[in-house]
Amino acid sequence: MTASAYPKPIIGISSSVIDHNAIPSVHVHQKYIEAVSEAGGIPLVIPLGSKEKIEAWVSICDGLILSGGEDVDPHSYGAQPDPALRKTKAARDETEIQLVKEAVKKKKPVFGICRGIAMMNAALGGTVLQDIETLHDQPINHYQKAARPEATHDVLIERNSRLYEYLKKEQIRVNSMHHQAIGKLAPTLKKVGQAKDGIIEAVQETEEAPSYLLGVQWHPEEMAKDDRLMKSLFEHFIEACHQPDRAAVSQ
Repeated sequence: MTASAYPKPIIGISSSVIDHNAIPSVHVHQKYIEAVSEAGGIPLVIPLGSKEKIEAWVSICDGLILSGGEDVDPHSYGAQPDPALRKTKAARDETEIQLVKEAVKKKKPVFGICRGIAMMNAALGGTVLQDIETLHDQPINHYQKAARPEATHDVLIERNSRLYEYLKKEQIRVNSMHHQAIGKLAPTLKKVGQAKDGIIEAVQETEEAPSYLLGVQWHPEEMAKDDRLMKSLFEHFIEACHQPDRAAVSQ
């Protein structure tokens, strides 16, 4: 059963705020809305808010997607800013940290995408590599100039993982639009996919974690319309949101 009276799972999607215009507005890319809807969920955009509101939003939702966006503020994981750090939004970080913690507490599945995988890792006690090009030896290009839905580099997938269970492939090609990445893994996360330069591209919960956690560094929502594998990530996630207590199956 879902958390609500609706037969379809309600999927909360984290958002940002565009505040440089005359009228500030809540912002989330339309592709997240479309991907969730096409995969059988009911999308619900979650604005920035207080701890009390976050508790209510997570209670309403059957699962949570952490969307892409700004850099993660190094204060979120106890570090100082690197010169290559780009725009951050501390209020968004604070909201998403509380969203993750509340979702884990309530055993609601969490799916982190691009910034979302880094934010999930930081919220659970890990760190973030602030700039791949300056802090990683011999990186491949992780910030493509190609169109957003176009796949540009390979990801190697661990066989003993949820991602392999979903996709039935040891190697896939993905799009890539990030300059940050996971640094030290959080204690309750494990690597299940990486780029050929060693950058972590996918994680899931460890056997000790209380609930379903999945994170990918690419943008499957941009590819889901025409890529069956990417659409299936959302379908499997939403299926897990039907029965969250069964979702955290050890891999």
